[in-house]
Amino acid sequence: LLSLHLPPTMRMTAADGTEYVAKQMHFHWGGESSEISGSEHTIDGIRYVAEVHIVHYNSKYKSYDIAQSAPDGLAVLAALIKVEDYGENTYYSTFISQLNNIRYPGQSTVLSDLDIRDMLPENVHHYYSYKGSLTTPPCTENVYWFVLASPIMFSRAQGWKLENSILDHQNKTLHNIYRMTQPLNNRVVETNFMNLPNERSEFQLYLTKLDNKLENLKSLL
Repeated sequence: LLSLHLPPTMRMTAADGTEYVAKQMHFHWGGESSEISGSEHTIDGIRYVAEVHIVHYNSKYKSYDIAQSAPDGLAVLAALIKVEDYGENTYYSTFISQLNNIRYPGQSTVLSDLDIRDMLPENVHHYYSYKGSLTTPPCTENVYWFVLASPIMFSRAQGWKLENSILDHQNKTLHNIYRMTQPLNNRVVETNFMNLPNERSEFQLYLTKLDNKLENLKSLL
């Protein structure tokens, strides 16, 4: 697992006021073939190339070790990674450039001047949320998930580098480190927005037309 340890000063506050302390940030990807994408969440059945998780624990607990077994102990902020013909995402340049230094299991490096907020999508206000589990062992069912609606943009070169830099214990390129989408099992997935960002519903179009008519009416009066 490719992960970054985060300082406890980094925190997230949920809509209900619960404060969560950041623990670590890690990535999931596919890459075994050009047809395999590696996000663990899908939106409208679409799987993205990769996914980043920022794991937090509830600040009411003294440590992650205590919180990880509590029913309201954990929260994960997730962002999907989209790879197309974009320019380089410069907020990831330092991170991507360091992958050559941690190719083998057990290796570590120190990253400075990383701004985690900049590494997330510009829009962090729209998200899906649900109560679920960790996607890696012990897979405990005590995670409040927040999946950002807007993806992180990677260039094709950055996507390839993420998928092909890390080796496993057999010195083979580490691919497909993601868990397949799980059944909902009666979970309720909520959103805090009416429609996806940058999309316009019929209702919005109706309101726009109504506003235009009112403006035209004002100009006539």
